[in-house]
This record gives sequence, structure tokens and C-alpha cells, in this order.
Amino acid sequence: MRKSKIRLEILKVLKKYYPNSLYIAEIARIAGVNITQVIGALRGINNKQYRPEYSLLSLGLAYEISSGNRKLYKISPKGIF
Repeated sequence: MRKSKIRLEILKVLKKYYPNSLYIAEIARIAGVNITQVIGALRGINNKQYRPEYSLLSLGLAYEISSGNRKLYKISPKGIF
């Protein structure tokens, strides 16, 4: 977590809006980053910067909630530090 400012910023956004869930676009707008960076931090992308094993979901710091065809994200109890 210390190496990724984006992951930390996204976690702060999720914590600020807890217990509500947010869409990726909302997280990107609030954090001031682009959608690809949010997806990479939350789920991981197969590249050097956003490896899936270090994603917020893989680390258990966030949840993914399906709502129809869309996915919402929420901080987990483990993610509240």
C-alpha cells in the first residue's frame, strides 16, 4: 500500500463515503484520477503497476457488489484503518 499513492487515495475515498458504495466513475471523479487507474487499483490489470495480487479486492480491503450490470465498490472492515 505504501508504494501506491493511487490505491491509498482510492481507499481514502471509499472510507470517506462508508457505509455507501460507489461506482468506478464516482471514485475516479472524487479522487481526481482516471477510470483506468481506479480499475487497476481495485481489481488489478496485468501490468507492472497494477498487478492483480496487489489490488484492493485481492488484499481484502474493498468489496465488489453487483447491481444489475454495474458493479459498486465499498471499503471492507479490514480496509478501515
